[in-house]
Formats: sequence, C-alpha cells, structure tokens
Amino acid sequence: MDATKKSKVIIVSFLAGALLLSVLAYMGMSAASNEHMAIIRSVIKQQGGVIVPDGVTAVPLEESPFERSGKGNTIYRIQYTKDGQSLTAWYRSENHSSIIKEPEEWILPQ
Repeated sequence: MDATKKSKVIIVSFLAGALLLSVLAYMGMSAASNEHMAIIRSVIKQQGGVIVPDGVTAVPLEESPFERSGKGNTIYRIQYTKDGQSLTAWYRSENHSSIIKEPEEWILPQ
C-alpha cells in the first residue's frame, strides 16, 4: 500500500472511531437520563403525586436547595400535584461518569 492510501485509511479509521465513540457516549447519557426519569416517576408516584407536564427540569446548584454538588451530579426540580396542591421536590442524581460527585439525595415537601 502506498503512503497516500495508507494515510487516507488512517484518517478514515480515526474519524470512524471518533464517530463510534460519540454515538456510544450519546447512548450512555440518554440511558442515564432515562434511568433518572424512571426513578423520579417512581418516587413521586410512591408519594401519591402526579408530575405536571414539563415538570421535571435540570437546574444548576445555585437554583437548588442543595448545599453541595459535583460534576457527577444532575440536580432536578420536580413540580407535581398531590391532593390538589402544587408541590416541588428536588432530586440530586448520581451520574456514573465522574468521580467528583455527592451521593444521591431527595428533598421532598413535608
């Protein structure tokens, strides 16, 4: 194989590998997000609540009642109704993609 063909094969292989890693990373983040949503639905249902449409949003640490959070955490604000009341719960999830994180935690209204 001549040098130009070899360099083209190397470049195409590198790009294909990068594309594959990107797709795998996207699938992993999507799976983690789906897992978090399943946990949120389950806990709110156990509380006897119903999540309002578009009631789950990821928020920065500054907008949450949590004192600490790491890069490996996602903080969710969950707005839901229970017995005709509008309530807000908070969930700090633990992502598996970072070692800088706080433990999973819920703040539920009393």
